[in-house]
Amino acid sequence: MDAYDIPVGPAAARGPRYRFRDPAGPALVVQSLIATQALTDVYVIATGGKDSPWLSEGLVPLPAVLQVACWISFLVWFHRVRCNAEVLAPGSHTYSPGFAVGAWIIPLAMWWLPRRITLDIRRAGGPPRDAWLINAWWFVWLCDGPLSVAFHFLVLDHFDYRNPVDQSLDIVCAVLALVVIRRVTSGQPAGPLPYFNMT
Repeated sequence: MDAYDIPVGPAAARGPRYRFRDPAGPALVVQSLIATQALTDVYVIATGGKDSPWLSEGLVPLPAVLQVACWISFLVWFHRVRCNAEVLAPGSHTYSPGFAVGAWIIPLAMWWLPRRITLDIRRAGGPPRDAWLINAWWFVWLCDGPLSVAFHFLVLDHFDYRNPVDQSLDIVCAVLALVVIRRVTSGQPAGPLPYFNMT
């Protein structure tokens, strides 16, 4: 696949060159961590929510470390598949590969830019049959993240997320994320097909 590192077409000629790098390794790492996070959420629900042993004072650092590991590994995978998408469909993306990371930390824009980038990445790997799946994952992520924070702050006036509803949203979001990662990764073939690079 490394042979396919030269952009094709006038739109791509002006941009930087990228080399295809196998996304399977980063995908496996992030899927393993997300699955572990989902299993811990199941365990927390089954063992009493905020009174669960997993959330005891003796284990305080572990949930936070697991969460941060999930975020970092996801961004590594996301940036790799975005760079690969530039090889598969050079010059056809709205946002640069740097936005694959930056879009997640831009206030307000983080509510829609990563979804747009994910759809572009998936389309670069073939026909966009999975738009519904990406949209479902994104909707649940919004409910589990920004909208949940706003609801807790404005309506409930507290930030206790250790309840069955929030934990269940975490689990659903994790399952959808696992499927999205699998679909996007498998959509990047062993070599770019000729029609991907035609402009």
